[in-house]
Amino acid sequence: MSLSVSPVSPVDAAAPVACLSADETREAVTAGQVMQPALASRHARDAAPGEVVRISLCRQGESFVYVVTTLKRDGRVARVTLDGHSGKVSDIR
Repeated sequence: MSLSVSPVSPVDAAAPVACLSADETREAVTAGQVMQPALASRHARDAAPGEVVRISLCRQGESFVYVVTTLKRDGRVARVTLDGHSGKVSDIR
């Protein structure tokens, strides 16, 4: 008798994130679908002060999100996820 195991995900789990290329990001910004990366960077620094070391525009389900990594003065890293259009912070880790 063989058992098949399927992954378990919580009901409220966020949709998987798939990040865009630089060209796809430029197209989304130009089309007005998302804010400029520099503005998203400012929103992220307000939420988790530090130096922005990486910023990516990603798709999460039907929405765009920016995933911004900041490096704090004490050496800790924060990962801020924010809405690609409004800049509203949805998660800080």
